[in-house]
Amino acid sequence: MTALPLSRTPAADDVSSPVADEPVALLQLDLSDPLEAASAVYRQVRRGRRVVAVACGRADPSSRLAEALDAIGVGAIRAAPGEALLGAGVAIVAGSDAAPDRKAPAPKGPLRIALAGCGVVGGGVLPRLLADARFEVVGVLVRDPDKARDVAIPAGLALSDPAALLAREPDVVVEAISDASTGLALIRAALSRGVDVVSANKQAVGGDLPGLTALAGSAGARLLYSASVGGGAPLIETVRRAAAQGEIVRIEAVLNGTCNFILNRLAEGGAFDDALTAAREAGFAEEDPSADLTGLDAAAKLAILAHEGLGRSLRIETVARQTLSAEAVLPAGRVRQIARLDVASGGTGVGFEAVDGDALFANLPDEANALRVTLADGRILTATGRGAGRRPTAESVWADLEDLIELR
Repeated sequence: MTALPLSRTPAADDVSSPVADEPVALLQLDLSDPLEAASAVYRQVRRGRRVVAVACGRADPSSRLAEALDAIGVGAIRAAPGEALLGAGVAIVAGSDAAPDRKAPAPKGPLRIALAGCGVVGGGVLPRLLADARFEVVGVLVRDPDKARDVAIPAGLALSDPAALLAREPDVVVEAISDASTGLALIRAALSRGVDVVSANKQAVGGDLPGLTALAGSAGARLLYSASVGGGAPLIETVRRAAAQGEIVRIEAVLNGTCNFILNRLAEGGAFDDALTAAREAGFAEEDPSADLTGLDAAAKLAILAHEGLGRSLRIETVARQTLSAEAVLPAGRVRQIARLDVASGGTGVGFEAVDGDALFANLPDEANALRVTLADGRILTATGRGAGRRPTAESVWADLEDLIELR
């Protein structure tokens, strides 16, 4: 796959836009497990840090790390001996053939995990949970426990009743349901019991983020939801950093990978129905893509970003939206579905705009998302990354779980 461009740091590709005075993370990585090594880099990238990754092990560990990073949308340069490192977002250097020493973690009981949903995202998280001794999966919520899936659910774990899932007394609910109302009800029920929640459900989170945050605080629980916006792209983290640096006056973003995929196909002369079918086959579009095509998905994500950056509640139903369809009349040129929030005018919307000449938006790869945040003093922070697909979104969920372990 094509690596996604790093804004404001022209020397490399990446999913975020660290600046020169951001801290640098130096990681010594054991490439016997490329997936875990890539996860360690990703967590630093989404915190806005530049990374120097020392890849240790045999059989060309630098190449294996670069490949694992690319799969989740993190571009990197492989630095030659003597080459400057700190201008890059992620620089990989070759380490020793021997794996670095690892200190054994203090023995603790595993976190009891209830996984809600085993589709595109949940199906990407479940195998890692089952393979990691830090976690014990106590239940997997699905509509039909007997349905054949591309990811096997161990016997005795599949459930179709949310109440039965919570009755198994998890420490954490990982919520990756596509249905907004079911997801929201489950998140509320879990938080009210003091159970931590990691969610990738933008419709559920965006529908009542202030209320969910208040509920979590009152119950002593934690709610993490980075995967709900941007898939593997650190869009929420970028908005948080922007808000910490100054007053946000504008948010502009491409927030829906399905629409971006389709618009790229239309620009190449393809037919709408063929493009939608290809998006489904690529794992970017749900079987029912109406939330994507009507702008509801992007509006929910914009509501989450508004809460993060402005501390304001944005009702999804008040966001003006345009629909992408075979009959839609689109502007001439390179077109994107742009979600906008302008503080001065109070205007919000999700619509289709020509973006020719816009370095951030014009050349986005198929499933990519991109964000531009403008501060009152004129400074601009940006981020790009893969906004859809199993690997990038599951990686964001996994990073939230790792953060939750640190918080606990």
